[in-house]
Amino acid sequence: MSSLTTQIIRVLDCYEGRDGAITLTLYFCCLLSGFYPADSNLHLSLQRIFKRLEDCRVVLRLYDDITILRDFFTYELRPGERNWIVRCLKLLHYIAWLGYYPSEHISWLGEMNLINVDPEFWEFLTNFFWATALITSALWNAYVVLQYRSQKNLSKEKKEEEKKSLIPWTAARNAMLATIRDGTEFMVAVNNLPQGYLWSSTLTYTQVGMFGTCSAFLRLFALFKYAA
Repeated sequence: MSSLTTQIIRVLDCYEGRDGAITLTLYFCCLLSGFYPADSNLHLSLQRIFKRLEDCRVVLRLYDDITILRDFFTYELRPGERNWIVRCLKLLHYIAWLGYYPSEHISWLGEMNLINVDPEFWEFLTNFFWATALITSALWNAYVVLQYRSQKNLSKEKKEEEKKSLIPWTAARNAMLATIRDGTEFMVAVNNLPQGYLWSSTLTYTQVGMFGTCSAFLRLFALFKYAA
């Protein structure tokens, strides 16, 4: 029990852990709200919690621009990615996040009437960049999983020759979990776009909560594995 408590404290003591816990809570509230009539007090209360925790996450992300800039330039300054498909997807992924954070800040300030902008337009950009960042991450991780599966068919001689470039099982496992994690969150991101984009504005509260809860759970699961 003490070991589990220590792991929980370690996870909640870091930024990613707190963000993951808040995300799991808000989507779980959304999931529960879908089981009650839209005009019931419990549904409305759960939706209010969902909205307030969403606002909390926006505030937590106010200074994430600096972090994503660091990650972008750190990736750019590293030795070149061997696989050009993964490299292109990662570049698009970082560029999408670079667009996401300023858009979200401007939308947030516009909603509070602190600056004179169209909040709906900036909210659209925020969700567009969010969906783009998620799908590029899901695709590159899925490609890593496919590479891992294909290398199993290599001969022993070929495996020995390319030993340094072979993908280990742990990396393939993490990539598989990341594909599911970002894929389920992508479902939510597209749903937040205006009507006319794929399945936008068509998911129920239960479906949004289910996809969001799954994604948040996998994020926390990865952090617990790291903290163990």
